[in-house]
Amino acid sequence: MSVDRCVCHRVTFDRLLEETTRVGRDISALKKATGCCTGCGMCKPYVIMMLRTGRTVFPLLSAAAASRIIAEWHHEQELIAAGRDSATAPHIT
Repeated sequence: MSVDRCVCHRVTFDRLLEETTRVGRDISALKKATGCCTGCGMCKPYVIMMLRTGRTVFPLLSAAAASRIIAEWHHEQELIAAGRDSATAPHIT
């Protein structure tokens, strides 16, 4: 089984990737523009991976893997907010 969309809002990761050219590589902007990550939230780790890799189809993640991806993203955001490592951390707020 593969994952290629936000199920709650029926928006594909292909569409989200296209949308980044308009709103930027920013989860908050994508949420506002498309509603992704605002329903059940299960698509958030996939959206993070899409922003990092440019891929739009992913294998189904285990709960542990999804939690790890989100935790890493939160850590990166904390570093950016603190002004540390902002050059190397991807801007995916």
